Amino acid sequence: MDRRKFIKNMGLAAGSAFVLPRFSIAKNKSPNNMINLACVGVGGIGSMTFSGIGKGEANIVAICDVDTKYSAGNRKKFAPDAAFFEDYRVMLEKMGKDIDAVCVSTPDHSHFKITMDAMQCGKHVAVQKPLTHNVWQARELAKARKYYKVQTQMMNQGHATDSIRMLKEWYDSGVLGPVREVYVMSTGPDWSSVYFKKPASLPPPSSPVPDNLKWDLWLNQAKSVEFSQFYHPLTWRSFWEYGTGMLGDWFCHTGDAPVWCLDLKDPVSVELLESDSSLDRNVLISNSSVVKWSFPATDKREAVDMYWYDGGKIPTKKPHDWPADRAFDFKGAMLMVGDKHTMETGSRPNFSPRMSNTEFFKEFRRNAPPKTIPRVRKDNLYFEWFDAIRGDGPECGSNFGYASQLTEVALLGVLAQRLGGKIEWDAKNMVSPNRPEAAQLIREPERAGWEVPPIPAAQV
Repeated sequence: MDRRKFIKNMGLAAGSAFVLPRFSIAKNKSPNNMINLACVGVGGIGSMTFSGIGKGEANIVAICDVDTKYSAGNRKKFAPDAAFFEDYRVMLEKMGKDIDAVCVSTPDHSHFKITMDAMQCGKHVAVQKPLTHNVWQARELAKARKYYKVQTQMMNQGHATDSIRMLKEWYDSGVLGPVREVYVMSTGPDWSSVYFKKPASLPPPSSPVPDNLKWDLWLNQAKSVEFSQFYHPLTWRSFWEYGTGMLGDWFCHTGDAPVWCLDLKDPVSVELLESDSSLDRNVLISNSSVVKWSFPATDKREAVDMYWYDGGKIPTKKPHDWPADRAFDFKGAMLMVGDKHTMETGSRPNFSPRMSNTEFFKEFRRNAPPKTIPRVRKDNLYFEWFDAIRGDGPECGSNFGYASQLTEVALLGVLAQRLGGKIEWDAKNMVSPNRPEAAQLIREPERAGWEVPPIPAAQV
């Protein structure tokens, strides 16, 4: 079923403005005003949806997964009565009237197409991070948020927490002073984990497609290739064609606070400073890397240099206010270095928010800035999304407008990891003036039958 047939069957014209009301409960309205939810991708991280939505918040009416075996356990455990589909397009066609909202928890390369199709059908959408696989897709989903007028959420759970709001309140208070340097990091990739696998050579060896897997549906917009056990079910993260490496996976967590606090966007350049690659860097993610973004000054802040470290790399430059008796072997998530003080978080997104100088932090906590940013119900990103859908709360903090900004910063870093060297960035025109070869990664080719036409700019 290609896109044209899919849209025709939904009763829509390609590119038309199909808009449902802000909260459009499905035709078969659920009791107690609960939301009828469909889940696409439930074998891996998708299981978090089931544990996150809570009782009395939503009915899971449909589940879709291209792997009947890998998804079987979670389907049976969490939603045994939900209708099951292997093709999300068939699900939307047959059950569209019964679905209010869709959660997308699939590999990175398939986020965009599934999400756009769901929005085109008038469904509210929540998508795993990173929002998309390339920059053009991120900008298109930001446009689609306005165009289709549905409630959107990227599922970087840290953005719904009290901690990130506290970090922003601290920054807004001026206690850090001007911030000119940011350090963001992650320890992976761990090649011994279930998420990463490195072949001896490229391309990885192919094997017959398992009977339980719809390989063509798994590929989605990606080019047609033979199946390999190095790709599915979890180790697709190792390959740029399907994943976005440690940076794409973790930056939307660990880089969230500095991007939000400092409104980081549209860097003038991004550069790969260090990289350890045992195989083709543009096919397989590196063992480790250091990346630098350079953001120009704005009317609200100074110019900022932000650095990413992964694979065991850590900053070598100690912040000026670091205590003399505290070892500088920082392996946390983030450091925001201000002229006055440095703010940090722990190993997970926004965990253990604190000032780096221990003695100062003791005094600071006694008279911390007041809470001025509204909190999310139970720090739960699904509750935030449900409240927005019902009209009981504001638009989600990680809606596709902000999520597109955060994801684009991450994906520009990925661009540097793949191409190497320094990449100048013209944000307005979405091009690299000095690296024309980046164009094919900024907007990747779409496989025939899986194309998504651009959102009409004049109607956004």
